[in-house]
Amino acid sequence: MHDIFSISKATVDEAEYLVAVQVKAFQIDVAICGEGPPGYDSVDRQVEIIKSHLYYKITDENTIIGGFYLSRLDSGKYELIRLFVDPAYQRMGIGTMVLNYIEETFNDLEILELQASDFRKDNHAFYEKRGFSKVGEVQYAKDSFSYKYQKCSIQQI
Repeated sequence: MHDIFSISKATVDEAEYLVAVQVKAFQIDVAICGEGPPGYDSVDRQVEIIKSHLYYKITDENTIIGGFYLSRLDSGKYELIRLFVDPAYQRMGIGTMVLNYIEETFNDLEILELQASDFRKDNHAFYEKRGFSKVGEVQYAKDSFSYKYQKCSIQQI
């Protein structure tokens, strides 16, 4: 069991490592849908996202084991665009650690939005357990959609 995971800002020099982890993390999506999320396997796209979004890496000592990025949509409103963890490190509390980090780091956070693929039932249960509510669906293709989730802070309720 790995006890020490940390979160810090990702740099463009780490884009290749972040892509490698995403390729592992989204193998299920590729197997089910034939593709992963946009840009997950492109170093150039990850560099663009690191420069334009709030992009963080998750490490176990010096090894990148995951990452996430979000965007500030409006005053107090953020969207967690992507969260990914190497399959070897899943179910170790990293998702909870990330959500706690976001809630503690962004002092103006009132609403956090995210999407979860329709076929990732384990992700739905995780987000719902963490206080997120389904607020809609986003259709991507004829047979592909995601559920839109939202969580409001205590101050907002």
